[in-house]
Amino acid sequence: MGRPTALARVVALAISTVYSVVLFVLGVELPGWWRPFVSFLPALVVAGLVAWDLWIWRWPVVQQLVRRPDLRGLWRVSMTPHADSDIPKGGNRGPIPAFLEIKQSFWSIHLRLYSEQSGSRSTATSWLPSYESSVDYLTFTYDNKPKVSESHRSMRSSGACNLTPTSLRPEEVEGTYFTDRFTKGDMNLVLVDRTSGYPSFTAASKYADSKGGGV
Repeated sequence: MGRPTALARVVALAISTVYSVVLFVLGVELPGWWRPFVSFLPALVVAGLVAWDLWIWRWPVVQQLVRRPDLRGLWRVSMTPHADSDIPKGGNRGPIPAFLEIKQSFWSIHLRLYSEQSGSRSTATSWLPSYESSVDYLTFTYDNKPKVSESHRSMRSSGACNLTPTSLRPEEVEGTYFTDRFTKGDMNLVLVDRTSGYPSFTAASKYADSKGGGV
């Protein structure tokens, strides 16, 4: 079975083509019930695609077909740097507490990771099929900016992260990360809830503690 993205494009193209052909053949004088149907057809196509992107892909039966895990929300993160990581003197050798916010639809996903020392935002994302699991994995690159108070020992950097959920609606996810500062390590994510939009690590931590969520 083809991927739903390709299917959606084919369906949209087919319906648009039918729409054009009908208008060409019938001209402007549309008989009876054809007039409202043809008039609203493009709007229905767009509405269907929007509904797919925002909601339909998360329906349980559909989700099993598309293999796309639902990662939306606030995650409490524990990052454990590898012993070989090039961490400057006085740097945090972990475990490093952090939070990850994920905003996700079917065709887009945005990730924001922040700790007491820095914040990161995803710059590119990709879903990867897994042959040993029925759930797709997520890999993304990110841009990390340290806080001004940490700039004396930590520079702006780029990195990549792999998340490997084992179910379509996971409450815990493991992952790995790498940076261009020659650091790497493991990550453990625990879902707090489906909220997002916290201004700081302190605010997210206070909220997560009140919910009793996280590691």
